[in-house]
Amino acid sequence: MNLLVGAGICLVLAQLLGIYALITRKADVILALVMGALLSGALLMAAADFYDKVH
Repeated sequence: MNLLVGAGICLVLAQLLGIYALITRKADVILALVMGALLSGALLMAAADFYDKVH
């Protein structure tokens, strides 16, 4: 799987999790940590893909 596709999937999952938290009004620490992990994973995957393309 391409790293940019994985990063995109992480971003979509983070956005869906945010929408779920807004609809159910369950915005708690666990959801925030999971969303932060998804966003961090997307950033790392995008950086790794960029690094692979540069080198």
